[in-house]
Amino acid sequence: MDSLAELRSRLEGRSGEFSPSELRLASDLIEHPDQWGYLASTQLAKRLEVHRSTIVRFAQRAGYAGFPELQAAARAAYLGSVSAAPELVLLETRANGGGLIGDIYQRELANLQESYRNLSADDLQRTAQGLARAGRVLVFGRRFSYPIALYLSLALRTMRSGVDLAPELGGTAIDLLFDLGEADYALVVSMRRTSAEVQRTLRYLAAKGVPHTLLTDTSPARDFPDGARVLRAHIGGAGVLDSYTALTSVGHVLLSLVAAALPAAEERLAATERAWRTFNRD
Repeated sequence: MDSLAELRSRLEGRSGEFSPSELRLASDLIEHPDQWGYLASTQLAKRLEVHRSTIVRFAQRAGYAGFPELQAAARAAYLGSVSAAPELVLLETRANGGGLIGDIYQRELANLQESYRNLSADDLQRTAQGLARAGRVLVFGRRFSYPIALYLSLALRTMRSGVDLAPELGGTAIDLLFDLGEADYALVVSMRRTSAEVQRTLRYLAAKGVPHTLLTDTSPARDFPDGARVLRAHIGGAGVLDSYTALTSVGHVLLSLVAAALPAAEERLAATERAWRTFNRD
């Protein structure tokens, strides 16, 4: 796995071969390895105001077979940069010999690292594109998965219209599922136990041809119906409770990719803030 220092060393070693625009790309890569690790080449090109072919040529000039290989190196460098360093461990828990607080801290770091190490950038991108382009979006969650689904649906509503959360209070999932079609998208959140209702929802979406993604954990493989794209996060806890830290982080990445895919998202977010200030004015 390449570290950020190794990536910097590689780029510095080839800097004499870079054009002025490629030097700018190299500088941006070192400063923003997270974006190079997870954004599509077309999105990077748009952000950096260059042609996509410039991104591809830069990857090859840097010694990689192509952009996917460079992206994997950037992702690895980013993950390495956010790994636990000894000086980041809480001083109080270290002084106390760790204890439960220290155990939880270490487990949270492990959950994040394992989740991102095994995440499919392609599945993230395809899900984000689906959520951005769909005619309607439905986010589904039950029990402990419901707060995550609620958060995702509220965030998506600030970026685009046509977002619903199921099931509605006092209703059932089918109230919002029945008229979804191939031009829509569903995001199903299901942790640990996949209930009969979740199974029925996934089967219904598959039968109707509704594109959908399942956001779930890394528990032993369960019998999910065919057709769903699956994003997994580690939710292991140091005690009796599951941890949703990594799950929330994966959701944040997904939302960030959706925002990048929606040209009007930034303007819509700003309009939301203006509305809040007006509504809450004394």
